[in-house]
Formats: sequence, C-alpha cells, structure tokens
Amino acid sequence: LGGGSAPYFHDTIAIGAFAAVERGIFVSCSAGNSGPTKASLANVAPWIMTVGAGTLDRDFPAYATLGNKKRFSGVSLYSGKGMGNKPVSLVYFKGSNSNQSASICLAGSLNPDLVRGKVVICDRGINARVEKGKVVKEAGGIGMILANTVASGEELVADSH
Repeated sequence: LGGGSAPYFHDTIAIGAFAAVERGIFVSCSAGNSGPTKASLANVAPWIMTVGAGTLDRDFPAYATLGNKKRFSGVSLYSGKGMGNKPVSLVYFKGSNSNQSASICLAGSLNPDLVRGKVVICDRGINARVEKGKVVKEAGGIGMILANTVASGEELVADSH
C-alpha cells in the first residue's frame, strides 16, 4: 500500500489502523514505493509502524538490442513468445514536436500511424505503468520499454501485463 498521504480523517488506512490500535492490535504498513522525491512516504499516521520496502532475491532480466548492436538490460515478467531476431522499429516521442504527453504514453496521446507494429519507449510518471502498456497496445504497438526519469530514480520495475 502506498501513494502519498491524506488527512487522517480521509485516510481509510489510518482510520482502520486507529480502530485496530484501540483494540490492542499492532499495525505495520509499507512506506510505499514512490520517490525518490520528498513527501513520497505513505502511511504516516503516528499510530502506524511505517516500514521501508524490501528487495527480491532474484532478477527477471530482459534485453533490448538496437540495430547498432548496442545492448541494454532491463527487467520483465513477460514469459510468452519473444519477438525473434527480426529487427523491429523503436519509437520515442521525447523532445519531438509531437504531443508531449506521448512521451509518458497517456491515453489518447499516441498516433497509431506512428506506433503500429513498433516498440514504444514510455517514460515513467503520471499514469500507471500497466496503463502505459495498454495505451501502446491500443495504438497498435507490439511492445513497450518503460524508461526511468530523473524523478523516478534508477529502480527497475517488472510488471505483469
């Protein structure tokens, strides 16, 4: 659980935790996985023991090789059939004259004529990571690479889509 904090009287986690503490039940919640910016901590009510995130003891490696043979490593939970060895075009709308929301793959921001049959790079931020994949698929893209930004830090996230 995470995603920032609300006033205690609007925070369902804080309200439920308070009721539990009143009955002698110890409550521990995740600090969340937002950040690395300030004020990204979740579950901050003083009656909650807020704990930091842990790590997994395994990797889920995935690789992207560009046409110039430069290879990038990342992570993925996808276990289906791969794309094979045939080159596939890659598109990234950052810094282009296109709609700037296209770089973060917001709903309705990708032009199907520019995306169809290609892998799209989507920057992290604003909308959910899984939603970005859906936006790419609906525009005709065949894959997505989720790119970290300065605000999202260096953590690699493997989501099941």
